[in-house]
Amino acid sequence: MMKKFILILSVILTLFVSAKAAIGEVTATIDTPYVMVGMPRVLHLELTVPKDAKVEWPRLHRQGGVAAVDMEQPDKSYLLEFGPDTNFEIDTLSSTEGQITLAQNLQVLAFDSAAMVIRAIPFVIDGKDTLYSDVVALNCDHPFESIADDPQGMMGLKEILDPPFVLWDYLRWVVYVLIALALAALVGWLAYYLYKRYKKGDALVEEKKPEVLLPAHEVAMHALLDLEQKHLWEGGRFKEYHTELTDILRRYIERRYQVQAMESTSDEIMQELVELQIQQKSSFNNLRDVLKMADYVKFAKYEPSAEENQISFYNSRLFVEQTKEIIVEKKEGESSSEENNN
Repeated sequence: MMKKFILILSVILTLFVSAKAAIGEVTATIDTPYVMVGMPRVLHLELTVPKDAKVEWPRLHRQGGVAAVDMEQPDKSYLLEFGPDTNFEIDTLSSTEGQITLAQNLQVLAFDSAAMVIRAIPFVIDGKDTLYSDVVALNCDHPFESIADDPQGMMGLKEILDPPFVLWDYLRWVVYVLIALALAALVGWLAYYLYKRYKKGDALVEEKKPEVLLPAHEVAMHALLDLEQKHLWEGGRFKEYHTELTDILRRYIERRYQVQAMESTSDEIMQELVELQIQQKSSFNNLRDVLKMADYVKFAKYEPSAEENQISFYNSRLFVEQTKEIIVEKKEGESSSEENNN
């Protein structure tokens, strides 16, 4: 009797698994289960179904992120927000006579320090069957959680010390007053001198010199050279370095392409430079990489390596050099023309 029961149960399980396999298969994986707060990771969704099946892909972009729950407190929920490079397009990985494999890659960022589980994501097949993705575990840590909340508790109190007598502390105000009086006397004398000359009829007309405006690429190159001399990233000032680097490129883009780059986001700038992507794809990619790295540093508190800082600088200089305007002087009687450096 027991053998018959086990045989029947095995047949039922085999039929159930076969039915599920006929409907399709869905998997969910993440780059790494360990991540720092604010660091982007990619959630990979893959769905294999019959080729003629109608799939209702979950519209996660309407939620603004992917839902997750705390491992220890299931009633506590989190939202893994989508990153700036998230692409909601659904790609076809493979297609055979009977089956098709679809995929979607979602960039997510966790801003809560906790061990969490990404909920199973439903996929509706042919309007009646539902496939659920795997449950994905994720451990998000904060890099500063180990620092004590009360630094004063880590050190003993010191006695109040009497400051030594410094004569300059008392004399400096006298020196400041004397300097102010000397400046006032100088301004008064200069005003009197100008008044006497004007009264004599000496016109004080200063001839204005025409302002010489350097080409946009020369201004950008000088600014990049000055930035390199400051050695900001070598001193750990990553955010200041990448902010100044992208500001140089934004000012250059405003003059070179007449785009309001200083008031635009990185994505808006790249959308404005569609023609550049067609004509000079390598220059377009260099600019995109520089702006993307700067966004990570400024908004996700990412600390780039020395090589990444140098690559951003070299890509910036290469972008300016490759896209600079070249003015071609023509023969006498013909107007000069400007053309882009391809």
